[in-house]
Amino acid sequence: MVEDAPHSPGDLFLVLNEIDQSNIDYRKGISGRCRIMHYDQRFNPKGELWTGEEGMLVGLLYNPNDQRLYATNPQLNSLLACDPSGAREWRPLAGGCLPPRRYGNMALARNGDIVIGVHSLYGAAAAEDEHGNGKLIRFNPQTEAVRFFDVEIDGGRGGKHCVSNLALADDDATVYYVSEAGRRICRYDTAARRQLGDFRALGDGEAMRTYGLGLLPGGEVLMACGSGAVLLGPRGDIARTYDAPFDSGWTRAQPALDGKHFYLSNFLHGLLQRREIATGEVAAELRTGLKCSLLSLAEYPPAP
Repeated sequence: MVEDAPHSPGDLFLVLNEIDQSNIDYRKGISGRCRIMHYDQRFNPKGELWTGEEGMLVGLLYNPNDQRLYATNPQLNSLLACDPSGAREWRPLAGGCLPPRRYGNMALARNGDIVIGVHSLYGAAAAEDEHGNGKLIRFNPQTEAVRFFDVEIDGGRGGKHCVSNLALADDDATVYYVSEAGRRICRYDTAARRQLGDFRALGDGEAMRTYGLGLLPGGEVLMACGSGAVLLGPRGDIARTYDAPFDSGWTRAQPALDGKHFYLSNFLHGLLQRREIATGEVAAELRTGLKCSLLSLAEYPPAP
């Protein structure tokens, strides 16, 4: 085990689950030891963090308000938090102010709220409780205030995916979200509790599918689409297509904090790229050598 080093502006925390590479079976599900790798901005390794759970970390978020990392493990209905610069002890949040859910990806609001999606509905997690069947949740880890929203979904692959990936608009209220490998980029206004019109609905002739997405300040949307990534204009039109070295497995596109680059990751091949938004040029690349392990990342922000 590698002792984790202090973090610096521009560092990355990267979900890289420890998956047995000799025994990957999609039919039985993929599971392993939950791990977060720590890299500097040039992708040099600085250490690792272990949550102590088995399963599959899916979501990761760094919250500068409380200087904690938040991580989700939907296989265990788990949402955890830790201070990466302190004792690094993971504190479970689900089961307290939050009910058990298959929590997935997260976005941070300026007021400190965390918007989190229910990744999928399987087994007992599909049952309604006193909160109803809200698939989008907004909570504040300091005040423990929680709101649930029963949003529309398209089901994605297999029909059981809910809010697999999401991003929060500049108004801090509108959530853009997708179901994994789905056909709709949906929107919901959490302030008005109102479903909005789809940002884009993919046509029958379009081969791309909906995966991880991120919003740019001008209202543009970066989205991984399986075969690569696209940049969508403010009205949902395709402004740019980013070609990629593999024709499948591209599941996350996330804007970098510098406003000029974005991170594009391949789940099937364990490849992470930092690319220029304007040109698509690859500025840096990390080949992890691990299949079905690489998921979310969180970038440590510069000092205010």
